[in-house]
This record gives sequence, structure tokens and C-alpha cells, in this order.
Amino acid sequence: MYIPAKYFSDKTVLGLIGVNAALFVLAVANVLLNVDTELSSVSIVSYRSSRAIQVSGPTSSLYEFAFFAVIVTVISMLLSIKLYSHRRHLAIGILGLNVVSLVLCLVVFNALTRTL
Repeated sequence: MYIPAKYFSDKTVLGLIGVNAALFVLAVANVLLNVDTELSSVSIVSYRSSRAIQVSGPTSSLYEFAFFAVIVTVISMLLSIKLYSHRRHLAIGILGLNVVSLVLCLVVFNALTRTL
């Protein structure tokens, strides 16, 4: 895979990569440390406030938040590297949107696990 020569020299890209890496580690560590691994544990999997429907399921399904963080971060890094030589602003935008998605992943995971 070709990485442009100026990609890792760009201060904006390096700053966003650092923020993405920190949020990625925080999101994965948050999931791995806060999921209750007891056999009989049950957690909220989905909640609809308009209908007051609460669906419970096994806590192992909460590991999908860590999987989401891995997939989104890897794909955004690959897209950013591919687009950097053609459209620098799009590559930076992709890295910025990854920050937003990782923050939302943290917020939603904490909202689901801290409700009880």
C-alpha cells in the first residue's frame, strides 16, 4: 500500500491520528473493563423511550462496541491514506469524523451500561 511522503509530515494529520488513537484505546478499554462477564448477567441491548420498550440480552453483545471502534478506525485510516495525495481536505475530514464516531461510541456504551 502506497503511503504519500507528506502524510506523516502534516501536523494536522498527526494531531488527528493521535486523537483517534487515544479515543480508540479509551473506547476499547472502556468496553473490555466495563462488560460484566458473569454467566447470568443481562444488560439492556436496545431501549425505545417513545414506546417504553426495553430489550435485554446477554452482555457479550456489548463487545460489538469495541469491534465497531476497531472497524471504523481502520477503515478511516485506510481511506485517509488513500485520499491524502488527491484531496487533503477530505482525508482530514475523514479523520475528524472518526473522532466524532468514537466519541459517540463511548457515549452510547456508557449510556447503556450505566442505566441500572
